[in-house]
Amino acid sequence: MMVSMTQVTVLAVGGTGESHPADHRTAVTGLLSRVTGPLDSRFTARWVGYPASYGPVAIGGLSYCQSTRVGVRRLIAAIDSTDGPVALIGYSQGCSVIREVLGRMASGEVRLPSVVAAGLISDPQQPAGSVPGCEGSGVAGVGPKIPDDVSVMWIGHPQDMICNASEDSYIRDIADLTRFMSFRTTKLWIRQLWTLLRSNEFQNARKTRFTPRQWRRDCRRVRIATAELKGYLPRTLAWRNVRVSNPAGDRHIAYATEPLDASGLTGCQILAQWLQVQATFGQYELAA
Repeated sequence: MMVSMTQVTVLAVGGTGESHPADHRTAVTGLLSRVTGPLDSRFTARWVGYPASYGPVAIGGLSYCQSTRVGVRRLIAAIDSTDGPVALIGYSQGCSVIREVLGRMASGEVRLPSVVAAGLISDPQQPAGSVPGCEGSGVAGVGPKIPDDVSVMWIGHPQDMICNASEDSYIRDIADLTRFMSFRTTKLWIRQLWTLLRSNEFQNARKTRFTPRQWRRDCRRVRIATAELKGYLPRTLAWRNVRVSNPAGDRHIAYATEPLDASGLTGCQILAQWLQVQATFGQYELAA
C-alpha cells in the first residue's frame, strides 16, 4: 500500500566553504537557501553541517575525501532522525556527500526508504548526458549508482568545469591528485599520491601516451583546460595592485543569480520548481 505524505523534509548539504566542522545550524544557508526559500508550506528545510573543506582551501583543513566521509555520516544521521519523506539537495561537494549516500542505498549497505528525491547542483560526478547543453561530465569521474526508486534532478552550467569537464580534461588529473590533499594528514596524502601514481588509476590514464600524436592532442587539451579554468575563476582576478578582467568567470557560483536556460529561471529556481512539481504529482510517497 502506498501512503501519500503531505510534508516533505528537504535536507540541504552545501558546497566547499559553506559549512565547517562544528556547524550545528539548522536554517539552510548559502546557495541552497535560494532553492528552499521559494518552496511552499508542503516543505520543511533543514541544513546538514559538515566540514565542507578541501585541504587548506577551507576552515578545518580536512581533505576532500575526509570531509565528504564526515558529511555522509551526518547526512545519514539526519535522515534517520526525520519522519516522513525526505528530499536531498546538494551543491558541489555537497553533491558528493549525497551521491555517496545514494550509492550505499543502491548497494544495500544502508536502508533509507524515506529518501524519495535528490536535487544536485554542480555535481562533481554528474553523468554525461544528464543535463542539456553539458557535453562533458563531472570532474571527479563516475559516481556511485543511483537507487531506482529515487528521483534525481541534475542542474549544471555548460561552462562550469566542476560538473561539465571535457572527457580528457587536465583538470581531472588535478582532481585525482588533490582528493586527499591536507596539511593535517600529510602522510596520508603522500601515501595516497604514491598509490595513485604507482597504479596509474588517473581518469585520463588511458588517454595519455608519450607520442608525437599525443603531444598534438595535448595542445588542444591545454586550450580546453584554460577555458575551463577561466569559467571557474572569479570575473575579476586581483593580485596586489593588478586587476585582470575575466568575463567568462564565476560559472560555478552563478546558479543563484543568473538565468540558466531560455525560461529565464536560475538553476536554484529550476530545482525548487522541480521539487514542487514532484510533490504536486504525488511522487513523494512512502511504502507503508
